[in-house]
Amino acid sequence: MADRRALAVALPLGFAALTGLVAARFGPLVRWDATVSGAALRFATAHDGWRTVMSAITHTADTVVLLCAMLVAVVFTIWRHDRAGLLYLAGVAVTATAVRLTVLALVHRPRPPERLTATAGWAFPSGHTTSASIAAGIVVVLLWPLLRGRAARAVVVTLAALWAALVGVSRVALTAHWPTDVIGGWLLAGSVLVAVGLISGVRAASSPGERET
Repeated sequence: MADRRALAVALPLGFAALTGLVAARFGPLVRWDATVSGAALRFATAHDGWRTVMSAITHTADTVVLLCAMLVAVVFTIWRHDRAGLLYLAGVAVTATAVRLTVLALVHRPRPPERLTATAGWAFPSGHTTSASIAAGIVVVLLWPLLRGRAARAVVVTLAALWAALVGVSRVALTAHWPTDVIGGWLLAGSVLVAVGLISGVRAASSPGERET
């Protein structure tokens, strides 16, 4: 519990600090973003295979894909009579979306000028990254009570985290986002997952009948 409370403070503080630097167009941060993004663009344009792989990965977090996944998750929690899980899912999805759209409008950061995939809207924080990370966290929380043994749980956590990480990497690789847009997405998702978990009493180590009160 203490570790989660620490994360519930550290992650939002990290997100707030990064948001402030991005909104202020902090020089060193802007230059670092431009350097990494420029290198990513050069590498992707010189390696078609890399670009194809990154494009395939980024599309796994498209809105239509994640909406379908969300529907499956809702049906899954209803089927299991997992009211706490359903409320957690709804709370995380609504909170993350509301915060991200608010920050997008307030920061109104332009995307990289040369993009290798279709994009829309402002850049910070990355929508694909935030949504993929939220989805990965939800998968871990909902499946955890069904998994028996450390090995199975380690596999699920590793695969979920790897997918969320790769989606973020793909957004930079395709120059759809600056690197700090992606870092912001990870921080925002982590903040929401932990905070809503603490408020709702839902944690990965609990089964529906063992939720915290």
